[in-house]
Amino acid sequence: MKSALTLALCISAVAPAVQAAEPDTVTIIEHISEGGRNSVDLPDALRQRLVKVEETAQEADEREENAAKAHPSSRTGFRVQVFSDNNPRTAKSEAGSKQRAIASRFPQYQTYLRYTSPYWRLKVGDFRTRQEADDAAAELRKAFPAYSKEIRVVKDRINPSGN
Repeated sequence: MKSALTLALCISAVAPAVQAAEPDTVTIIEHISEGGRNSVDLPDALRQRLVKVEETAQEADEREENAAKAHPSSRTGFRVQVFSDNNPRTAKSEAGSKQRAIASRFPQYQTYLRYTSPYWRLKVGDFRTRQEADDAAAELRKAFPAYSKEIRVVKDRINPSGN
């Protein structure tokens, strides 16, 4: 308590002396607004990040083609998502159980069990068209009616050598 009181007295004694020593003190607002015109110099890298880039359809197609050339073993297609859950205690084992059941009943379809925090997801197949994926989803619903609420077609990167 005594040191706090001493500090307060020192500050109150020094503050008027500092103000008297600098009578022409200018605030930052007054300094940057002087002349009525403000300018901000941005590095080019920062300016590029701030500019919103709108991609045309042609540019999107070119980007997709370049990605396909860079990774010729994969392309955009469809998969059937059979399971998605984030329960840390049961999701992994439930997904594995469903994966085994589907793989034994439909050996022609590749299954993909992936963990992307916080979700475990089970996807089936490598379909080039939505119609192929919809047909497979219907087969899965018929074979596994208990899974039907979770079965849905999703856009994904596929392995063209798959189904």
